[in-house]
Amino acid sequence: MPKVALEGMQFYAFHGLYAEEQTVGNHYQVDVYLDTKLEKEHKDIKPPADDISTTVNYETIYQICKLEMKKPVRLIETLAQQILKKIVAQYKDREPLELEGYHVEVTSLLVRVSKFNPPLGGRVQRAYVELSYEKK
Repeated sequence: MPKVALEGMQFYAFHGLYAEEQTVGNHYQVDVYLDTKLEKEHKDIKPPADDISTTVNYETIYQICKLEMKKPVRLIETLAQQILKKIVAQYKDREPLELEGYHVEVTSLLVRVSKFNPPLGGRVQRAYVELSYEKK
C-alpha cells in the first residue's frame, strides 16, 4: 500500500481567533499523508507504466491546501477540516482507476495543520491539529 505524503508545506495566512491574528497573519505548515491501494486483477499482469495516473498527483494536493489557506478562518480545526473535506471530495467519488488491469484508490488520509508561535502569552513553538479519514 503506497503512501503519498507532502510534508512541510509552508504558508503565511490570516487565520485566528483574535483580530490581530487576522490582520497581521502568521506562519503555518500543512502536512498531508494519503494511503493508496494498487491492486492487480490477475497475477500475470505486468507492473503499471511509469505514469502519474497510477498514483495520487501531489501537485493537486498542494493546490487544494494553497487555496484553502487563502480563506481566513478563526480556528485551525476548521482549516484542517476544510482541507480534509476537499481532498476527500477530490478522490472519494472517483472510481478506482483502471490502468492495465490495476485498480488505484485512496484508502486513508491524515491532515495536520500547524500554527507557529501561537499567541498564548508564553513561548510556544507551534500548535497543531490532526484530522483523519478512513475509507469504509
